[in-house]
Amino acid sequence: MTTRSLAHRGELLVSLGLLALGAYVLYDTQSIAAAQGYDQLGPRLFPQIVGVALVLLGAVLSWHALAGGWRNVPLDQEGHDNPDWPAFGLISGGLILQMAIIGSVGFVIASTILYLMIARGFGSRRWRRDLLVGVTVVLAAYYLFTLALGLHLTKSPLGIF
Repeated sequence: MTTRSLAHRGELLVSLGLLALGAYVLYDTQSIAAAQGYDQLGPRLFPQIVGVALVLLGAVLSWHALAGGWRNVPLDQEGHDNPDWPAFGLISGGLILQMAIIGSVGFVIASTILYLMIARGFGSRRWRRDLLVGVTVVLAAYYLFTLALGLHLTKSPLGIF
C-alpha cells in the first residue's frame, strides 16, 4: 500500500469523523430545552449552526477524499514528514491546562493562557503581542457570551471578569 493511499484512507476517516461529530451535535441538540424568547431564538441555535457546519465540512471533505484526496494539501517535503511533537505538546498541554484551571482562575485567565500556548505552538516568539491579542479576543468572547447570550462563564478570583 502506498503512502498516498494511506493518506487518502486517513483523510476519509477524519472526514467521516467530522460528519459523525456533526450528526451527534445535531442529535444531542434536541435534548436542550427549546425555551424561546420573543425573537424565536433559543439556546439550540448556536449548537445547531455548529452541527450543520460540521456535517457540511465532513461531507465536502469526504467527497474530496473519495475523489482522489483532499485538495491543496502540500506534499511531504524533506524535514516535514514527521509531526512537530513540541508544537503538538504545547497545544495539547494548553488545552489540558485550560480545562484543569478554568474553574479556579476563571475563563479569561485560563483562555488567555491557552491562547499564549497555542500561539507559541504555532511558532510565535512575540509573547507580549500574543498576550495583548489573547486578552482582547478572550475578553470579547467573554462579554459576548455573558452579555449578549446570557451565559455565565467562570469568573476570576478577583471577581472582575
